[in-house]
Amino acid sequence: MSYSRFFKSPDWGELLGKDLDYLFFRGVTHGFLDAMRSYTDLQTEGLENVPRKGPVIVVPNHSGVLGWDAMILQNEILKKIKRMPRTMSHNYWHKDGFLKMASAKLAYIPQDFKVAIRTLRKKKLLILFPEAESGNFKSSIEMYRLKPFNPGFISLAIMTGATIVPVSILGAEETHLNLGTMEWTEKYLGAKVPIPVNLIPLPVQWKICFLKPVNMSAFGKKDARNVRFLEEAAEIVRMKIQHRINRELVNRGIFKFTLDG
Repeated sequence: MSYSRFFKSPDWGELLGKDLDYLFFRGVTHGFLDAMRSYTDLQTEGLENVPRKGPVIVVPNHSGVLGWDAMILQNEILKKIKRMPRTMSHNYWHKDGFLKMASAKLAYIPQDFKVAIRTLRKKKLLILFPEAESGNFKSSIEMYRLKPFNPGFISLAIMTGATIVPVSILGAEETHLNLGTMEWTEKYLGAKVPIPVNLIPLPVQWKICFLKPVNMSAFGKKDARNVRFLEEAAEIVRMKIQHRINRELVNRGIFKFTLDG
């Protein structure tokens, strides 16, 4: 019997590559996000509303220009709920090359309905921003005013049996101030580019509120194809998030004069 295979020299390049890959995409990334968590004095509320198993669609408001809300929310769910979220992101980050590889390593998926269906049918947790870049890139003049929701997440929930968990994120709006977007870049880059006032995040306290889950099990495939129903259901979820944001702003004493009329 030959014992040579037990003493075969390891492929150090391959092993080192895996170690560096893990170190960069897990150790460094999560270490940085933990530092951001402390920097923003992050508070969370309602974690008990997130199912610990089964397909889940986490639906937050979107803001802050650079997408810190997506990364910090993903990190918080991983740390506190012990589930690895998949996050739907702009297709720009899923082009060929390093961006595509890095997005996959960080558990980001493209804006593709079929990919989302497969993810949820594997009973994964998916973070999905229904405002997309219209919320993330809006001018700071529109701070905390939610944009219309794309109703696709309602259809996803019905077709996969996923639970919807609405989420309100406060603080991201003030972390990065934005003047608006450059529309002409979409022609050349495939995406609009924001015009942030600051790249270094301002030291603003964040709060993430996980609201009561929404169950769509009473609805069927016919409802999943009814555009009017989907839009109305998405608007109800949007209003739940907007109402919670307004309440938190009143508690903070921000914009109270506006809400009091």
